Amino acid sequence: MCSKTQTKTTSSSSPPASFAALTLPSPLSTPLKTPLALTTLYLLSIPLLKTFKLSNPKSLLLPSMLLYNLFQVTLNIYTVALILHSLKNGHPLIGSTTSPLCSTAIWIHYTNKYLEFLDTTFMLLRQRHDQVSFLHVYHHFTITWAWYFGVLLWAGGDSYFGALLNSGIHVMMYGYYAMTLLGMKCPWKRYLTVAQLMQFVSVVLFTVGCVYYNWRRLEGRHFMAMGIQVGEMGSLFFLFSKFYKKSYTKKIKGTDDLPIDECQNAIQEGVENNMYVDQCAQAVKEGVVGINEVGGVVYSRLEGKERVLKGAVKKNSWSMVG
Repeated sequence: MCSKTQTKTTSSSSPPASFAALTLPSPLSTPLKTPLALTTLYLLSIPLLKTFKLSNPKSLLLPSMLLYNLFQVTLNIYTVALILHSLKNGHPLIGSTTSPLCSTAIWIHYTNKYLEFLDTTFMLLRQRHDQVSFLHVYHHFTITWAWYFGVLLWAGGDSYFGALLNSGIHVMMYGYYAMTLLGMKCPWKRYLTVAQLMQFVSVVLFTVGCVYYNWRRLEGRHFMAMGIQVGEMGSLFFLFSKFYKKSYTKKIKGTDDLPIDECQNAIQEGVENNMYVDQCAQAVKEGVVGINEVGGVVYSRLEGKERVLKGAVKKNSWSMVG
């Protein structure tokens, strides 16, 4: 995030100057109490929601989950369209602070981070505690704060780049989730993680170019915003790389390379009525990689659950949220 210097931001309880043209209320723009309260509630809600157990989660949650994912697709498409429209109408790729259209898109992208807490809520209401991993919680918590400081320190100009890439990936991600809920096959699931890794690298490289282009025009708040952004991207790249390696390159000791871990997929995507989750979790712990590749030695350690495991990986998912 960087930009040419034009005006000073106002106090920390007021929207940045680049929001002056906005007519919509912006209580989620810059006050510290807003992200502090909402992210604290988010963390506190996790252990509380783990105690809830719905009797029929599919019928209760499926409609709202589908609506939520479709809304996210629409909102992220709109954000991308706003930024592309601004770029088309003269907003430079690097070095501008004068586009209120980009500022609006950045504000929308930031406030949506609070709505994305529903990803975790749906997982916990479905009793899918395995999906609420450290990576999942860390991602939602820290990205919200990263964008809070981005909006606080400078919400215009070159800050658009991260919002553009992230919104584009979220179109694919929530589109995939919606297709999964409808029982449709989606060919790009594996590549979502690759796209996210490329996003993290691209934002860091763009930031380096931004510093080079605007070196003499940058102020302290710009460097602070960029430092927070680069730190966030670096930590997420590290964690997502570990996730990708674990999910897609896992091996059984003493064997040749095997395909993607199907049971891990079953855990991540969810299975109808939450069946087979425990069995699949046990299979992953026992080293099952690729249901068609599993031999009798592994099955003997799973106490004859091979039929259950095969059923698990063949079930269509209804409950995937993230």
